[in-house]
Amino acid sequence: MTAAALVLLAAGHATAAPSPAPSPVPSPSSSVALPCRTPPQTLAPSGSRPTTPGTPAVVDVMLNTVRLSWAASADPQGIACYYVYENRNGTAVRVATFQPAVTEGTVILPFPPYNVVSETHHLYVVAVDSVGDVSSPSGTVAVTILNDRPPLPTGSCEVKYTSWSWGAGMSTNIKISNTGSTPLADWRLTFAFADPGQRVTSGWSAAWSQTGTAVTATGLAWNRDLAPGQSRTIGFQGTHAGTDPAPAAFLINGVVCSQP
Repeated sequence: MTAAALVLLAAGHATAAPSPAPSPVPSPSSSVALPCRTPPQTLAPSGSRPTTPGTPAVVDVMLNTVRLSWAASADPQGIACYYVYENRNGTAVRVATFQPAVTEGTVILPFPPYNVVSETHHLYVVAVDSVGDVSSPSGTVAVTILNDRPPLPTGSCEVKYTSWSWGAGMSTNIKISNTGSTPLADWRLTFAFADPGQRVTSGWSAAWSQTGTAVTATGLAWNRDLAPGQSRTIGFQGTHAGTDPAPAAFLINGVVCSQP
């Protein structure tokens, strides 16, 4: 791979640039299902692996759809298909299959989570021959997908999150403030825990609920309105699985709040 980086911009939504493969690149198993077919039937490897395909190049990017091309692999048994994998923190995740022995195709990648500006995906190719032997992974291309929804603007609110943790427990105070010039009526605070092991078990000064990592706190009858310059402190008791990081963003009534 050359030192020069290929950068593509499509419709202002996605960019892509070749990069060295993250180390280590996870490899699929050497014994695979009946090549590129379902239902799976395991075949014994022949002992002759396909040559390594070329590092994929980005042909085009549109939103979250990426078109890749790569140099062909060779094998005396014949190439049955190519798999495109993503290296997700050291785990090989198959994202596309191309057959028969084509060397260009389109991959659809997920958009970043809500209010995350962009995510980078590390993609590579392996070849599978007609008896199920798998090549070594190709080099890796890095593809950055931008969120199709721009981040919400920061509104007239501020949230201060303070948490104390011990063992597997935590106690958290959240101070919400109306920093605008108009009242904040029927406020509803939402945020997502940064770790899936974090859970709300009980809370005070709000109605609390949690689905997955998403947490919602809704004001009660006596504190559901915030006048300009007014603040309220709410809180909860919870548990965690060894780590208790603060959420990245807080929203009140769907608008991102600033953090001190």
